[in-house]
Amino acid sequence: MNSNEVMCETKDNVMWISINRPEKLNALNTNVRLSIIKCLKEAEANQEVRVIVIKGVGKVFSAGGDISDLRALSELSEEEIIKIRKDTGVSSIGSVIRNLSKPVIALVHGYCLGGGFELIQFCDLVYATEDAIFGQPEINIGIIPGGGGTQNLPRLIGEKKAKELIFTGKRISAKETFELGIINNIFHDLNDMENEVLKIINEIKAKSPKAIAAAKRAINITYEKPLSEGLKIERKLLAKVLKTNEAKQLMDSFIKKSK
Repeated sequence: MNSNEVMCETKDNVMWISINRPEKLNALNTNVRLSIIKCLKEAEANQEVRVIVIKGVGKVFSAGGDISDLRALSELSEEEIIKIRKDTGVSSIGSVIRNLSKPVIALVHGYCLGGGFELIQFCDLVYATEDAIFGQPEINIGIIPGGGGTQNLPRLIGEKKAKELIFTGKRISAKETFELGIINNIFHDLNDMENEVLKIINEIKAKSPKAIAAAKRAINITYEKPLSEGLKIERKLLAKVLKTNEAKQLMDSFIKKSK
């Protein structure tokens, strides 16, 4: 793998994952996808890392999948395509993100299309600049979103709006994406966004890592289990974190201050 296409740097308990193919508008080829997975797994294994951030180098976050890769796939059998996409597709990155105990934040500027848009749909928090453009344009080349878009978008914005975006391939602004609830906030430019998001990261870092992990798992269950099952799992996770020394100390401190 060409590691230069994805750069990973850990600083102040944060792993920064940068997609580094600016000459290709950070298109997500197989190497990029596998490299992101590698960085994510390294971050999970590193106890010093509390938060993970994914961003793009250059003028865009990611213009989507590498069409050359997709065209090559089209010459394989359906069984081969399914196996390759399961092992190396954007949804495989998403599965890793969903199962990490640590929050994953996407910082978006410029184009965030196709596979890039699908990638941020898996992230825990997403922030964007005013110039960000989002969309699932796969229909324009005769295919469908294959990295989780047909599954995540309806969950995020509802069936009808998801179908409209996917059927038409239309692009939407950061403002509309925010109004749809796909992203958390919009900032003027990259510097403004990074400065403000660092404040949010510091807030997260100040919290119990076990509590953050439990909260992430409990919320993610919403998409995987019926409500009755989700509530059972939530109770189990609550019981688990209540037993930690950190939780007991924080509660004791709160009780002492409130007297």
